[in-house]
Amino acid sequence: MGEERPDRAPPGTSLGEKLSTSVGIIAAMVLAVLVNLLVARHYKRWDWTQGGLYTLSDATVSTLRALEEPIRVYVLLSEADPLTLSVRHLLDAYRAETTRLEVDVTDPDRRPAEFLAVQQRYGVVAGKTEDGRIVTDAAIIVARGDRPHFLTASDLVEVEDEDDLRARPRLEQALTGAIRSVLRTDRPRVCFASGHGEKSIEVGGAGGLAALKDRLNKNNYEVVALGGGRGGHDHGDDGHDHGDDEEPGAAPKEPAPEVDLGRCRVLVLAEPSQPVPPRDVARYRAFIEQGGSALLALGPVPDESDQRYVDLGLSGLLAVAGVELRSDFVFELDPKLRSTQGFGETFSPLVRPHPITEGLVKAADQGLGPVLTVASSLAPTTSGPVAPAPLLVTSDRAFGMVDFFGWARDPSEPQPRDGDHRGPLTVAYAAELPKPAGSSAAHGPRVVVVSSPSALYGANWQSPELRGTAVFVESALSWLAASPPMLDIPDKPAVTAGLRLSEDSLAGIFRYVVVYMPLAAALLGLAVHLARRGSERRPGDKGGPGSPAGRGSPGGTEREGAS
Repeated sequence: MGEERPDRAPPGTSLGEKLSTSVGIIAAMVLAVLVNLLVARHYKRWDWTQGGLYTLSDATVSTLRALEEPIRVYVLLSEADPLTLSVRHLLDAYRAETTRLEVDVTDPDRRPAEFLAVQQRYGVVAGKTEDGRIVTDAAIIVARGDRPHFLTASDLVEVEDEDDLRARPRLEQALTGAIRSVLRTDRPRVCFASGHGEKSIEVGGAGGLAALKDRLNKNNYEVVALGGGRGGHDHGDDGHDHGDDEEPGAAPKEPAPEVDLGRCRVLVLAEPSQPVPPRDVARYRAFIEQGGSALLALGPVPDESDQRYVDLGLSGLLAVAGVELRSDFVFELDPKLRSTQGFGETFSPLVRPHPITEGLVKAADQGLGPVLTVASSLAPTTSGPVAPAPLLVTSDRAFGMVDFFGWARDPSEPQPRDGDHRGPLTVAYAAELPKPAGSSAAHGPRVVVVSSPSALYGANWQSPELRGTAVFVESALSWLAASPPMLDIPDKPAVTAGLRLSEDSLAGIFRYVVVYMPLAAALLGLAVHLARRGSERRPGDKGGPGSPAGRGSPGGTEREGAS
């Protein structure tokens, strides 16, 4: 047979095919360039971390996109610091939203010259640990020109449980808050009235005002306490202090220093429990009429005999906003809005459209509306200078009980009676007055009235379920001060920052590593060895050289024949 002839080579490529191939290659190159340009213009990052650690909130995005001048961020963390990687990833997300953010990562250990320059410029305090690492009092510096804002490690992470090493990241809150701080040129002064049984802004806890004060300070507001009443010291009818939550036997507090009310941007009257003297009412009213703004948080205050409500003497001040406070007690009977505990005195009011309530829309989408506890109803007056706008209202099933003290002697499921105020009831109003003559302000005086002091309690900033109330109060204060909305960034979930090891667990790990694991490996090797020897002894190969039959053993032949 003759040899097979190999396949004939393909004919030469034609000119048309060469041109077609060249055009295809050029088109692919052009397409690749266009795709890269499209990606560069529409940069997108995906965050797969638990809780969306690097997903920016709307407050941060709006802050970054509104930047009109460069902001420089100095990261003074070493490569070995566990925060470094998280800070870098978050700043990458920040720079994806703006081109005006400049980031310098300066490792004090690896770049001492650069760190020294930053240290001298901003006065950073630094020292060395025993192992030679440099530590500073500032983990990050956010600067606008020569105006810096320092962030420490405790600002970036909140340790919830030191024993279990659980920590809650607060990187975004700290960074965005620092950017806003250096951008702001003024600090609006918020003045809290005192001297009439109001809660002190220094009192913490769920029912205090210290959380609100801290929130205002972190948003670059100046918070002060006004003197008032009887020398700024809260005395009841018996001559003892009732308004500052003093412990029994404690030394009397010094009167609050007198503050020029005219320098305040916003006046806050928070839950007075004693009648406000006419001179203070006239002082507060003049402040509003001359261009100031006020937040009035009032509620039903029973007298010492629990027979009637205390007349706080504030009708003249409320009349400026065209509002009056009724002497009733609100019960919400709609099961969708009232708390499952109690008789309906704790409820979630409905939100009405207003610039103040815009921030509540997204919170409501997350099921976080405002919550009020113990409220009276408000009503517009017929002789007010303006028509107030309702902010929070009850359902039509709610009512304001007039004879609350009679009902309280033998409480049962509340039902409206003749003379009670039927719903829907308004529990928060906002009013903007005409600008005073000759005023150059952008708007007239503003007043917000809330008929439940619980809106200002610290629990609203401490409990995630009450975040909607905190958003409402912060939005109201921002509107009153004509300032940008306060920074509202939800907390990220807490994570375990390390591994907790006891002596018993260390001993157990030692036994597993040194004893159990080598012993298990030895037993496994022995089992494999025995299994192989068993397979070699198995008589599956009669003619093999190792078997008796293969060696021609007479005994073997006899046994085979016998069988």
